[in-house]
Amino acid sequence: MGSWLYPGNTLSQHVLQASVWQLEQTLNLNWRQRQRTCIRLDAGFGTDANLNWLLKQQYQLVAKNQSGRRAGAWGQQVSDWTVLVPERRWVALPEQQIQFCRPARTIAIRWLNRHGQLKHALYVVTDLTRPITELVQFYDLRGGLEVDIREDKQGLFLSHRRKRHWHAQEMLVLLNDLAHNFLFAFRRQVLADTPLATFGLYRLVQDVLTIPGQATFDDQGYVTDLKLLKSHPYAEILADVLPRLWQLG
Repeated sequence: MGSWLYPGNTLSQHVLQASVWQLEQTLNLNWRQRQRTCIRLDAGFGTDANLNWLLKQQYQLVAKNQSGRRAGAWGQQVSDWTVLVPERRWVALPEQQIQFCRPARTIAIRWLNRHGQLKHALYVVTDLTRPITELVQFYDLRGGLEVDIREDKQGLFLSHRRKRHWHAQEMLVLLNDLAHNFLFAFRRQVLADTPLATFGLYRLVQDVLTIPGQATFDDQGYVTDLKLLKSHPYAEILADVLPRLWQLG
């Protein structure tokens, strides 16, 4: 996970190109690798110009287009919908297609919101062969990232921590990324095959990583002895798996 800090009034669509450039620099992507990289975007980034720019950079796309009025107008003209969720969500391939610099398909989505109103959206995808139902499911997987962000806000109290100075806030964001990456590795590798592996970040921080105990360190800073409060309900589990922690990295 990586994050960049921008002023609060910055729109997503204005930072896409800079963010992708940072991604390319970090991963050292060449044009062949970009051809095999699929970028999944929500509507905040998905202007026609941004999507066209990504296509020029040879990326693959599964993106929601930023076109509320166009999506509604095109959706009203579609009659042949495929059911995704009975009486709730549908998908179709409209006759109209947004034209880009490379071949792409425009997929129409229709759904009922919680107020019973019909809403529409357009997805732009570069996969020209896979069934559109599968492509919608692939786009929906981005919900996992939203869960990660929500866990950060709850478990790391991200929404409660603010700094007045830019560099201080940027450092806070970087520390949050460090904590996020460590906790996810800790849960996946150290807590694997234990009941604690299903805990969210909030429970890990509040219930697991706060077990009272005492550690003894040698001159090199290595733990030579660790004692946890035996009466704590998770102490025995954690004591059994903590040796895995020393193997991380």
